Amino acid sequence: MKAIFLQMLLAIQEVTTPAIKIWLYWIIIIFFSSVIFVWKYKSARIVLAALVVTLACVILVFIITNSAHLIGIAHIAVWGPLAFYLIKSDLMHSSFQYSNPYGVWIILLLGTIAVSIVFDVRDITLVLLGKK
Repeated sequence: MKAIFLQMLLAIQEVTTPAIKIWLYWIIIIFFSSVIFVWKYKSARIVLAALVVTLACVILVFIITNSAHLIGIAHIAVWGPLAFYLIKSDLMHSSFQYSNPYGVWIILLLGTIAVSIVFDVRDITLVLLGKK
């Protein structure tokens, strides 16, 4: 398993630009920031669990496809439903406050998920068209 994980990291490293690496660091930071809120907010615990599930799914997708360009399938499969859950359970809740630290984090997280899914759909489409 360790060898597969290292192979996946090398494959990702080969196809990422410096700008994408910064984006990947941002994703890691924003998702791991959930630990700040896990004791008070159920949604933060779900985000942390979704991160763990995403990592497992990313490895599985890489094992099956051997393509760093297709690991976005895992993001779409896990983060799409996560985004809908966060919108329904938090954003649409009457007590949600955009100005407190949790509210700011949720907005940043949802924006990150949205941008990531756009990139993932683009990458998957390019692979299917034979351009990647």
